[in-house]
Amino acid sequence: MPSQGSVTHWLQQLTGGDRDAVRELWRRYYPRLVRLALDRLRGAPALRDGAEDVALSAFDSFCRGAEQGRFPDLLDQDNLWQLLMVITTRKAANLIRHERREKRGGGRVQ
Repeated sequence: MPSQGSVTHWLQQLTGGDRDAVRELWRRYYPRLVRLALDRLRGAPALRDGAEDVALSAFDSFCRGAEQGRFPDLLDQDNLWQLLMVITTRKAANLIRHERREKRGGGRVQ
């Protein structure tokens, strides 16, 4: 049985909607998600201010999905970090794609 201070324990609690588990996971992973988002947005300097929004959105998507039981194979911190990396990377790519659309100036800073 995982200890109460472990990621595995928080993941188990999260699926039951435990807000304390969300807070602990947030504290542990949010700074890493922001750094990852900054790295992914590096090619789009005008979007670097959006790194925190990307990280927040990724974490929110993860929490909602976990509470809905969408990640049944999520067992430990390694699985969690891999999943968070994928979600964050996709959200950063979506932001870049959205901002580079021709309707939004095609990536040119106005």
